[in-house]
Amino acid sequence: MHEIGRVHIQVEGEHVTAAGVSDIGLLRNENQDSIYLDKNGRFILLADGMGGHERGAEASRTIINVLQDFFQPERIERELVDITAVEGIPVEVSTLFSLIDKGIRKSNNVVYEKNRAEGVEKYMGSTLVGVLFSKEQCVTWFHVGDSRLYRWRDTTLTQLTEDHSAHAVWVNKGCKGEEPGRNLVTRAIGPREGVIPDMNWEKGKEGDIYILCSDGLNDMVGDDEISDIVKNSDSVNNITANLLDAALDAGGNDNISIVVCELQ
Repeated sequence: MHEIGRVHIQVEGEHVTAAGVSDIGLLRNENQDSIYLDKNGRFILLADGMGGHERGAEASRTIINVLQDFFQPERIERELVDITAVEGIPVEVSTLFSLIDKGIRKSNNVVYEKNRAEGVEKYMGSTLVGVLFSKEQCVTWFHVGDSRLYRWRDTTLTQLTEDHSAHAVWVNKGCKGEEPGRNLVTRAIGPREGVIPDMNWEKGKEGDIYILCSDGLNDMVGDDEISDIVKNSDSVNNITANLLDAALDAGGNDNISIVVCELQ
């Protein structure tokens, strides 16, 4: 198996088992993706950098380094004190929404100010998808750009995020006019002064499987094939490895990052 430029991480948490891989692919000279798995399985982050000449890698790493501090237990406890309860939303989820918003704004400011300070013509930036696991199997997620989150439940694969891309807009408008490129994102962290993430949550179920991925997977492997791989794999580690192999077999045109986590 191709193993050059690959990072592999596994985590066994109290309520979550997770495995992640980030691979350079077959055509790129560097890996600009970054993944982060909290050692206790509380949250997962995946970022797909852009900018060229290692700046995309710098952007994705910077964003994850900033964000991971926002989801530590002590930070969540401090935030809980100031949260006003919202009907229908668990208070911890409201707390996470607040921290996600603050973390995205902080990470965007850090990368944006680096861009301004360096005065380069092409600003670096990154897409991002994250998922957080909290009490009573509440699952909270957020994203910016076209990195995705899927959920596998009761033999059904569901895409939980909607790509922030010109292609997704074109599809939503009925595919009228010329088809835009799939990789033209309409929202990213870093290139502009402000950015707003999409956020959502649900009650998870034991056995639910969540898949975070960069477009290096879903541009190469369709949802039907992803479903078949999940159905025929017996662990999160094998799902991750088999999805990566499928993307490489299909051409491996981009960096490929995948994190698979299962609720216990």
